[in-house]
Amino acid sequence: MELLKKRILEVGTVVSDQVLKLDSILNHQIDPQLIMEMGKEFARLFAETKRRGC
Repeated sequence: MELLKKRILEVGTVVSDQVLKLDSILNHQIDPQLIMEMGKEFARLFAETKRRGC
């Protein structure tokens, strides 16, 4: 996920050793291309996971 890494380095703000603030890409200014690439990566990673009923 090079695109996500790049965006985190560009806009991420380290709040503490346990908190990375990314609200500019997750809340305020959603980047459709980034979100689509993240979705594709999740789909790839979980493609072989058995689907469970709700």
